[in-house]
Amino acid sequence: VGNAGAVVLNREGFNKTVLNFYKRNKQHKIVGFYNFRSPVFVVQNLEYIKKMTVKDFDFFVNHTPFFKADDDPLVNGMLTVMKDQRWRNMRNTLSPVFTASKMRAMFSLMNECLNECLDRLRDLTKGGKHHDIELKGLFTRLSNDIIASTAFGLKVNSYESPNNEFYLIGQSISNFRGKQMIKFFVANTMPIVQKILGYKVFDTDKTDYFKRLVIDTMKYRQENKIQRPDMIQLLIEAKEESDQNWSDDDIVAQCFIFFFAAFENNANFTSAICHELMENPDVQQRLYEEVLEVRDELGGKPLSYEAVMKMKYMDLVTSETLRKWNLAGFTDRLCSKDYDLTDDDGNIIFKFKANDYVWFPIVGLHYDDKYFEDPESFKPERFSDENKDNIKPFTYLPFGVGPRMCIGNRYALMQAK
Repeated sequence: VGNAGAVVLNREGFNKTVLNFYKRNKQHKIVGFYNFRSPVFVVQNLEYIKKMTVKDFDFFVNHTPFFKADDDPLVNGMLTVMKDQRWRNMRNTLSPVFTASKMRAMFSLMNECLNECLDRLRDLTKGGKHHDIELKGLFTRLSNDIIASTAFGLKVNSYESPNNEFYLIGQSISNFRGKQMIKFFVANTMPIVQKILGYKVFDTDKTDYFKRLVIDTMKYRQENKIQRPDMIQLLIEAKEESDQNWSDDDIVAQCFIFFFAAFENNANFTSAICHELMENPDVQQRLYEEVLEVRDELGGKPLSYEAVMKMKYMDLVTSETLRKWNLAGFTDRLCSKDYDLTDDDGNIIFKFKANDYVWFPIVGLHYDDKYFEDPESFKPERFSDENKDNIKPFTYLPFGVGPRMCIGNRYALMQAK
């Protein structure tokens, strides 16, 4: 199990393991880590991170293999798994999908789902009744409904229909515990065993559901000339405008990774914001006052994309939440060819070999008191106009770093806000 023994024994989460490892070794610029059976070089020096992820990106274009022996085209076709020129082509195809103008068009779909969530809360508190509300469950259902609408063009209400098929399948795919955790562990550490056993990490009936959903929706819209401001529509347009010959399976794969990345992460993100607001009533009050100001400015009109995006204190709160509650403890790269890391004078500092695994410890950087004073405390003002210039480049990496950073960051922030 290498350095991940505490994770296997369920004593701590993986982010905590990475953070503790960083704290024990923060004096080192590069240090070795065993992720189960795989050796990894953890790069902790800011200049090295910049050099490897930006200046010398061509040596570290790809992520490490997601599931080494899985030949499922749905998995291998996801943007995060694609490699080299194929990744570049798909990234260029998808980039227009996540522009501010496209997010603005999608905002109304999110708003409809949010209003259904608010209706649920009003029902629970009707007549002055008091209820304990499990926020993670509430926001998981909200995340599910938003993804169903904005990505798949599917209208579901997981509060009125708690056992809808889309939600149950989503829970099954994103639940990396029990049997699913064992399958994931074997796929990452013993790919030969996975190949012999002949199983897929994601059950075929679950992935087939998404394939049918996307392909049938695309076909119906094209035949009936229907347009809707959601992910499927944007992908259809991107496919038509691209000079790449993308297949339907390629489009399905992008919808799938969008779901896989957003379903649990967005619910966790929103839950973390609410947790910090309850722990810090002064922050809650200030944000509440900003919300009231925006409501008054709207004058009874529906909440708009522009109104949310101009909320400065909301931006500080979400930024600090992403620092303290990392969506990912690290971001990884695979060294594509032998690489000599050099200093400014050309002296070789470290030699990486082709296929070496590399991690950049996001959670360690976010909790390093050298970069963020009193890192355990929730302080949105770190990101104010007066203070944000004090944040050193490459210390705040909530969505990754370099050209391979998360392409959906605008979407995640819009949903949480």
